[in-house]
Amino acid sequence: MILANSSLLSPSLVISVRYPLYKHFAIVSDRSINGKPNLISLSYRAGTVLEEPWDTVVGKYPIELSPIRGKDTAEIVLKRARYYLNSEIKYNLLTFNCEHFVRLAHGLPSESRQVQKALYGAIIGTATCLLLPKITLARFALFASAGAITSLKSSLRKI
Repeated sequence: MILANSSLLSPSLVISVRYPLYKHFAIVSDRSINGKPNLISLSYRAGTVLEEPWDTVVGKYPIELSPIRGKDTAEIVLKRARYYLNSEIKYNLLTFNCEHFVRLAHGLPSESRQVQKALYGAIIGTATCLLLPKITLARFALFASAGAITSLKSSLRKI
């Protein structure tokens, strides 16, 4: 569900910003600027966890409410997220990205379903190419998978 109004979001909820090749996950803060909540997220652009204005993170892209939610109160989630502000945490696309971070802040296992899906797709594409080496379509799938991962990494520089 694409959301239109940021003022309806409660602190600690997780949103996903729909960039062209991936989703960026962020936690809604209890602090705001110009009527829009700040967002706490692990940014590839900064390489660490930041609390930033809504427009800096979202820009012109659509947002969705994420189903990522733990059992902790909003106060605990925000305290846990802020603990990592400007910390030594380093962004890593495969092992610790924005999705890993929001799950950690919510007290959930640190994983990224988005990365898991991309890796499964790459594995299936590679297996298809290896099993059917003479089929041009299979070769195309391998190059498309590799190209998608390269494009994703390139696009991450924007956040």
